Amino acid sequence: MHSTLSRRRLLGLGAALGAGAALAGAPSHTASAASGVSGEVAAGLAGGRPRAGRGAAWPVRIELPTGFHPGGVAAGSRPFAYYGSLFGGEIYRADLASGRGEVISPDLGEGHSAAGIALDCRGRLFISGAYSGRGRVMDVASGRDLASYQLGGAGTVVADVALTADAAYFTDAFHPVLYRLPLGPRGELPPAGKVVAVELSGDWVQGGPGEVTALGITPTPDGRALIVVHLLAGGSLMRVDPATGVARRIPLGGAALPAGNGIRLDGTTAYVAQHDAIDVLRLNGAGTRAVPVTRITDPDFDGPSAVAVHGERLYVSNFGPTTPTDETPYHSTAVPLVRRTTHRSATLHKETA
Repeated sequence: MHSTLSRRRLLGLGAALGAGAALAGAPSHTASAASGVSGEVAAGLAGGRPRAGRGAAWPVRIELPTGFHPGGVAAGSRPFAYYGSLFGGEIYRADLASGRGEVISPDLGEGHSAAGIALDCRGRLFISGAYSGRGRVMDVASGRDLASYQLGGAGTVVADVALTADAAYFTDAFHPVLYRLPLGPRGELPPAGKVVAVELSGDWVQGGPGEVTALGITPTPDGRALIVVHLLAGGSLMRVDPATGVARRIPLGGAALPAGNGIRLDGTTAYVAQHDAIDVLRLNGAGTRAVPVTRITDPDFDGPSAVAVHGERLYVSNFGPTTPTDETPYHSTAVPLVRRTTHRSATLHKETA
């Protein structure tokens, strides 16, 4: 049986059992994957788009470490993708050209997680820590943590993170709040006391105790607001004013997102991971409305939880089975980006290596 709700299922399970019980029973994945990733200092830097067509012969399936249990994924202009483990907070870097990789940030132990990750142009990963209630920032060249922040109090579950020009924003799965980590003019990280809780209001409706309400988050195409995956009432996207927290439901042109998880933008195209597919929507620049474009399915999908963009491909993190063990295999799937508006019912197939 495969996960039908990915991170939503995991977070809900933790709410029912209590954070300590849920994470204490998690696997302590120690197996390693094949090495071979380049150790260049600039390995993780994000930036401009690689030229079209690059990577056409690269592998379309990337094997992750046994027992890794992936959550978030991020990529930039360099040919690397970064995967976060839900159990232990490991970060795995994969060479997209070869498919090989290595763990660059080790298992941090019980209570830690990398549920959502985002890569900035300075080679830093911003990591949401789920039940730890923390967000941390890691240097991808060294694998060392640069800073760690307590984002909320008891019951805080930090689900995902998005970056804007002047801040990092974290979602809370169980509370109507975003956590803003303000950044300096050159991206300087703030001291711990500068974390700001932005209360959500407007159209936002919060679920009951232990009911996962918010997961994925991304900036709008124009960068002036945020888009949050809202899981109640059949699933929707909310546009949030980052200054006030006022949320407005985004009309989706009939699309439904009942099991939305991670969300990633490529220009005005939004990719939303659901339990068995990636839904593709086209947004206007302000992110105030969207129309469905297509649904990407692939036989290699195994519970998509998050997506990342590199070149002309979308890299999908597969959450895998509902009952993970130390011996559970995991992988990531690459599929082509959607470049033209197509009929909603169309199905895209991955390239062949």
